[in-house]
This record gives sequence, structure tokens and C-alpha cells, in this order.
Amino acid sequence: MEDPRTIASQLLSAKNIFLFPHVGIDGDAVGSCVALAKALRTLGKNVYALYEEELPHNLEFMVTDEHGESYFTNDPDVIADSELDLCVAVDCGGYDRFKPYQDKFRAAKNTLCIDHHGTSLITEEDGTVHGIADFSLIDPDAAACGILVFDVLKEMQELAGEEVRIIPDREIGEALFAAITTDTGNFQYSNTNRKCFEVMAEISSWDVDTNKVSVEIYENERLEEVRIRSRAMEHMELVSKGRGAVSYVTKEDMEEIGVKAGETDSIVKIMRAIGGVEVVAFLKEKERNVIRVSYRAKSFADVSLMAANHKGGGHKKAAGCTLYMPIKDAVELITKEIKEYLDNI
Repeated sequence: MEDPRTIASQLLSAKNIFLFPHVGIDGDAVGSCVALAKALRTLGKNVYALYEEELPHNLEFMVTDEHGESYFTNDPDVIADSELDLCVAVDCGGYDRFKPYQDKFRAAKNTLCIDHHGTSLITEEDGTVHGIADFSLIDPDAAACGILVFDVLKEMQELAGEEVRIIPDREIGEALFAAITTDTGNFQYSNTNRKCFEVMAEISSWDVDTNKVSVEIYENERLEEVRIRSRAMEHMELVSKGRGAVSYVTKEDMEEIGVKAGETDSIVKIMRAIGGVEVVAFLKEKERNVIRVSYRAKSFADVSLMAANHKGGGHKKAAGCTLYMPIKDAVELITKEIKEYLDNI
């Protein structure tokens, strides 16, 4: 494992850079990528976050720079393999988390990983711990990837010297705030720690408009999002005397209602908020036989174990995986696993 200064040095030494956020992108991944991309473009780097899907509409407010150019692209050829200096896995640490572009990741001269998921740590038989990249900064104690990005940017500023100003910067600060607030449940989840407030105390002096960012993220729902939540509640089943909850939506449901990317993300949070529920799983049919599963735990359960059973990953209280089977079979499988888990603890 490397420290933030080593990661910062690698970023400063590269010219052409791709960032790789995870599938099912969230506020932490978007905010972390935007903060890194803005900082690197300030230094004259050619940098993009490579992501194949539509971005959630409530996060689109921060994804373009001052010249109107997006920090994101779905075109891996905007940087040729022969010119690709560095690829950085952001908020993820497994090739399956950016599966369509894993060959592009491997094509770079060097690779980095900045992540806070314990499932991204690979432990060898001799006890050696590493990540998938040449250089990795993986800290499961960090509440959000944005916390680690903040540390890296601080080191980048120190290494770059006073003649170049990377931070403080309002745009970077708002991206970091978006990353941290979303992954801590607006500072409500148990992963919220002292470091979160220390970082917030510093970036609050960067002319960050936390109210504007919060309104964009939390008070910007389309009617279609409300309707898909209602559909998911109709499908929800409680198991193990109400301690487990499982729901799903099909691709047909989403097409009928007109759902956009990210508009099902709140469903799993609503399910977890039900009194007495400890473990929830929400399944979304992306394509035929391609099912995204989002797990959440309220207090004592470890849903990262369930996700790991299906080559997924995440945290103790928030994890995910992808299943390749019909939606009906996936719902039956996940329901059975949650019931067995809760009935044995």
C-alpha cells in the first residue's frame, strides 16, 4: 500500500490520464473523479473519467469544466493506448467494477487505485496485501473515497509548489463535499467520523456552496423517480420476521415509467428505513439476465460477505454485485440467502 504523497507524485508525473469509476456510479465516485480531473486539468493534464453509462441527473451539475467540456467520456479512444500514461481506479478496486474498459486500464504505462472498500484489498498467502494496480491507496477506514482524494490533492499542492494553485478551489471543494455527503448519508451513517468533519472544516473555507450542492443532490427528483419507488414498494417482500427486505424492478418497469440513471438509488435507502429491518437487497434488471444487486445493513449485519459470494464488493453496511441470470431467479436466490443469513445470527 502506498501513501497519498506517492499517489500524488504518480499523478503529477503523468500527462494523459484516464479515471475509472465503478458501474452504478454514485456521488462519491462522481465527486472524486471531478475533484481529481479538475485538479489535473489545472496542471495542463489531458484527463477524462471513462464511464459507459448515463450519469445520474442529480449529479450532472458538476461534471463540466469552466470551458463547458465534460470530465466524463464513454469513448476509450480519446486517449490512444500508445499515449496512455496512467489509469486510475477511483472508488473501486476490481476489474469487474469497470468491466467494459478493463483492457484499457491494463494498457496504461502505470496504474493507480484510490479506494476505501476493504473488498479491494488482496491478501496473499504470505500475508502481503495489495490492490489490482501498480500503486494503491486503499483505506477501509475512510468514510468516502473523497476523503482520500482530498489527502492526495493536499500532497499534489505541496509537491507542485506555490507557483501553481490547485487548491483551495471552489469547484473541487464542492465535488469533494458531494462525495462525502453522499457516502455518509449526509453525515448520518456510522462511517461518519472525525476525519469527515476535519475535511469539511477545511473545504468550507474554499467558498463552497453546500446548500446549492445539497439541493442539486437531495431535492431534485423527477416524478418518474417517485413512481419507480412506488413500483418497487409493490414488489417488496419481508422475510425472517421482518428483519429482511427484498425488492426489485424490471427493465420493463423502468422503460414504462421512463426512469433515468440513478433514479432507483433511493429505493434501497427507503427499504432500510423500515422499522425492524436489518438487511435489505434491491435488484435492478439492467438487461436480460444482467441484474444489479444493492445490499444495505442497518446495524450489525455484514452485507459485504453476501456481495463477495457473487464476486461483488463494498462495505459492511453497503455493498453490491452483479448476477447473470433471469430476474425471477435472482430474486429467489437473494431472498433465500438473506433469510438463511438472518435466521442463523
